[in-house]
Amino acid sequence: MRRYLGTIATFGIALLVLIALSLAGNVELYQEAESEAEPRRSSFNAGPTGTRAFYQLLEESGHRVSRWRERFRALKSQAPNGVLVMIGPFAGGLSDDDAEALQDWIQEGGHVFVISRLPQEQLDYAVYADTSGKVPDPKATAEQLVNAKSDELITQATRITHGLRGLALSDLASHIPLSDDKSETPTTDVTPQPSATAAATATPKPEPTQENEGNMTTQKADSLFVLLSPVVHLGDKKGAVLADYDYGKGRVIVLTDPFVIANHGLARGANLQLVQNLLRELNAAERPILFDEYHHGYRSETNALIGYFRGTPFWWVLGQLLLLTGLVIYGAGKRFARPLPLAQTDRHSPLEFVSSMASLQQAAEAHDLALENIYPKFRARLCRRLGLSVRAKTEEIVAALPNSPRFAPHAERLLRIVQTSEQSLNHQLTLTDNQVVELVRMMRELNDQKESATN
Repeated sequence: MRRYLGTIATFGIALLVLIALSLAGNVELYQEAESEAEPRRSSFNAGPTGTRAFYQLLEESGHRVSRWRERFRALKSQAPNGVLVMIGPFAGGLSDDDAEALQDWIQEGGHVFVISRLPQEQLDYAVYADTSGKVPDPKATAEQLVNAKSDELITQATRITHGLRGLALSDLASHIPLSDDKSETPTTDVTPQPSATAAATATPKPEPTQENEGNMTTQKADSLFVLLSPVVHLGDKKGAVLADYDYGKGRVIVLTDPFVIANHGLARGANLQLVQNLLRELNAAERPILFDEYHHGYRSETNALIGYFRGTPFWWVLGQLLLLTGLVIYGAGKRFARPLPLAQTDRHSPLEFVSSMASLQQAAEAHDLALENIYPKFRARLCRRLGLSVRAKTEEIVAALPNSPRFAPHAERLLRIVQTSEQSLNHQLTLTDNQVVELVRMMRELNDQKESATN
């Protein structure tokens, strides 16, 4: 144990260092509370700014709701008549490919429900919303965010605003500017220009007429989604908060206050009633509802196992385990001491000779050889005790045995041993293994009795 003390101590210190690094990189002693300053609108998020409650409400209500985790090109084949719910902010704006695919899908009958303070990020900068002067306070509670005058935003009686009393929109809601002249568009320095692809496939902006006066305009006339005859449901003089318009065979609804469907705002006031009216207007009961999670980072193109461990310190732990395994293998294969000579087995044991000879004699059935190794010593010892020469003949030994008072009790057994052994050695008699063993047993037994009597 003392020999491996240094190795064990090294591994222990390395393990402690790895644990300390893991804790330092992944354990937050102080985690800031989730707020509207940096919201996470994913339907996977059960925090205050998440939309998991909205998703589960639809799920429990019997709607065909699911999470969309693929590129928008797949909408035509997998959900040609679905309702796509896009809740901002996203990790980034739409790519040119996604914007074109979304435009084609809506034109062919798809419905889009955009809920974002910056809908231009979800609609390729087509619907511009002004958020100037509204900076979220990270420490503000949900009660502090509620606009007490939310009901004043109801502009007209529509199927979406039907039965709404006591709305609880937030003060952070942005406004989509309105203009009476469609040739005039609001200007801003921070709105990016549309992509080249977007400009090539743009819908021409209609000329202002008496019929469409008062319609809402967009920031740019050549953007992908030009608002044609929109209906404003919520808004004020600054602009629209909730509006919808037709686009081809499809429909687009824009709500500029995600607080309405967030976990900490859905159950407040008449927000839930507003959401139900919106879903009813989109005919969501007959259409599949798809929550866009692709642009929140939950993409099906990634490996399922990698996605499962997303956002966890699993990869740090795996790397540390691999490093520790490498150290163990290196330590086990490296000797941290002077070399020792190989252990040598002593091959000079007399029992090996006896065992080898016994095996050879048994394989050759040479019973006389086995008897020849034992009988001569027994015969010589018997002759000395009878007072005969060790070279005495067998007849002399047989004649002397009955007349010896010392061997008279065992005369019959001794005669049998002597006669049988002599006949076997002279090849006059063939003995079996059992007979040889029995002769040797009697020799040993008589020899032990004689030695004990002598003592």
